[in-house]
Amino acid sequence: MKVASITDPITSDGLRLAGIEEAYEVKNKEEAEETFEELLGKKEIEIILLSEKLAQEMDEKLLESKREEGGIIPIVIEIPGKEGPVPERREIIDKLVKRAVGIKLEA
Repeated sequence: MKVASITDPITSDGLRLAGIEEAYEVKNKEEAEETFEELLGKKEIEIILLSEKLAQEMDEKLLESKREEGGIIPIVIEIPGKEGPVPERREIIDKLVKRAVGIKLEA
């Protein structure tokens, strides 16, 4: 299973130390969207780690495009970046967990 990430430079450094070889550093949403599209074309990539801040800024249509095609791979996982967790993204995670598990989890 091959994992890639799209994050800020500081987070990318940490992910490389953790063993993620394909840790892409981006500075803005345009670079993130371009890198995301490139990774979707790589069949060996099964998981894409994407910083929450970038996911929030990126075009939602792009993030949803792989789901519309019926694909479940690569799995896209949003992770906190150097700024820490983005509170607005929690609702999205709650919905995904509820859909997967069938119950709403309370913190």
